[in-house]
Amino acid sequence: MFFFTSSKLEYDRHNDHEQKQLLAEVFSGVGWEVPRLLDAMSQAPDFYFDRTSRVDIDKWSKGRSVLLGDAAYCGSVGMGTSMALVGAYVLAGELAASTDDHRAAFARYQAEMLGYVKENLKPLPGGVNGFLPRSRRAVWLRNQMIRVLPHLPMKERMTGSMERAASAITLKDYAG
Repeated sequence: MFFFTSSKLEYDRHNDHEQKQLLAEVFSGVGWEVPRLLDAMSQAPDFYFDRTSRVDIDKWSKGRSVLLGDAAYCGSVGMGTSMALVGAYVLAGELAASTDDHRAAFARYQAEMLGYVKENLKPLPGGVNGFLPRSRRAVWLRNQMIRVLPHLPMKERMTGSMERAASAITLKDYAG
């Protein structure tokens, strides 16, 4: 995956070649494994390019349709898959617990998940700039911090918000 920050880009969303060219320009001269990855990207038959954005919605269901994972609560850096899996478990459990009333199950699913999702959508330390540093020096500093973090005596204090977010839900033991 290639990530970068920019102002709004104008490009043809149906033109893979143009999108690949854009990425090649953005990452030109970066070094390390990037030239090899850009070359592989240029040959890839299953290329996908999109912008990352977030839309907040109040309700994750309407009628017989319900949203799950990124469709309902995207925007987490590093917890998207976990939230989707937990959400699937909770949704399935609530549906099984109320076989005759999907609306009630959908409401309980959202109520069960809401605190967990809100906690996991809080920005990480450093925010977007921590995840996507804007200079080589900042990239180097971020990478060094990731390498030494497991060995620091105060790592729990520094990673506490991430651990708290990951543990912000107590899963029910739904009856089979």
